[in-house]
Amino acid sequence: MIIKAFAGSNSSTSINKQLVTYASSLLNKDQIEILDLDDFDIPTFDIDIEKEQGFSDDVKRFYQKLVDSDILLISLAEHNACITAVFKSYMDWCSRINYKFLEGKKVFVMSTSPGGYGAKNSLEVGSKLITKLGGDILVDFSLPKFNENFAEGKITNEELNRELILKIDEFRKKI
Repeated sequence: MIIKAFAGSNSSTSINKQLVTYASSLLNKDQIEILDLDDFDIPTFDIDIEKEQGFSDDVKRFYQKLVDSDILLISLAEHNACITAVFKSYMDWCSRINYKFLEGKKVFVMSTSPGGYGAKNSLEVGSKLITKLGGDILVDFSLPKFNENFAEGKITNEELNRELILKIDEFRKKI
């Protein structure tokens, strides 16, 4: 199985990238590629750019990474109670190539934020988008108060860590 993991953020210090990297390590699979949205030069989606320039090599490369995968782990950052503009834009570009480009993909979607709600708004909005684009969300997880519950590359709160481990086990059984 080909597994890709990424955070819906382009921040160089993304807490969601830290979370998805940790969650990926718990899956105990050898072939997990962690993608960084900063490795792709993809502009904000614009129909005029699409008409004038078509799909850039980076749009095609990101699209292909997702299409070639069987399993996706996605951690959704939150801006103003919604998914980030960068995540939305990447999904928009890919959906213009093939609207159901996530068809058949098994997805574990998660989120975290510094606040106590754990970016659950982005988890809800992002999950709807992922499903609309064909993804099959099997499990979700939200980590509240990232700065209090995560350090040195792992969840430090035992109860929340146990919850993530149980979610990983549930996901593993479903894939």
